[in-house]
Amino acid sequence: MEVTQPIALTPGDLIIREKKPGWIAMKILALDSWPDGDATAHCLTYESVLKKPDLASLKTAKVKVWHAPIDAKNFNSGWERVGNTQATEEELSGFVEYLKHTDFPRYANFTGQEISEIIHQASEHYKHAYALGDQGKRIEAIEEYSKAIELFPLFFEAVDNRAFTYMELALYEYALRDFEVSLYLNPDGMSAFFSKGECLLRLGKLTAAEEIFSEGISRFPEHASSFQQFLQQVQEMQK
Repeated sequence: MEVTQPIALTPGDLIIREKKPGWIAMKILALDSWPDGDATAHCLTYESVLKKPDLASLKTAKVKVWHAPIDAKNFNSGWERVGNTQATEEELSGFVEYLKHTDFPRYANFTGQEISEIIHQASEHYKHAYALGDQGKRIEAIEEYSKAIELFPLFFEAVDNRAFTYMELALYEYALRDFEVSLYLNPDGMSAFFSKGECLLRLGKLTAAEEIFSEGISRFPEHASSFQQFLQQVQEMQK
């Protein structure tokens, strides 16, 4: 049996493949090679078309997915390169957003920014948000926390504080989403974990809330009494 090798891709390549009843096309935005010889292709995917695409038609093709990381082995066979054009800023937007949330140092380097300056700007928004919260301007505070998070998605303290502000407005669904993000970034965040349980309680999701408060007793023994208190409250409500 003939062994095929991955297509020799380079950033900017436009590749197509027939997938009856039409054709699919992708643009290679970047390539990551790994020590084991594997590689990941960061791709922009176009909408499928019936007619075989060429370099000219792809210039005006509709984008289906702005970024998807794909194992390069998926391009082992059946793909055809139709040209190579440097990716535009718009075409790279999905890849840049991906880096921002998965590899912040690479994101800063790729976009020509200094991490220290990004963090400084985010911190200024954070401090402004905190001050607005103290003044009772909760909507404005949320907007400032959001600016801090947009600049620096790993800023879990800003995510927490935005969530607490949502709770003050009784927007528990929004708060719950933020606490889940915070715990992804900082799994040992006790306040976020406890408050996630409180949001579930307020939303009437008692079984899920009970699981959180039960786990919290052993996970955060120094705060066991607080978790126990809320656990008892949930159990009383379930009777």
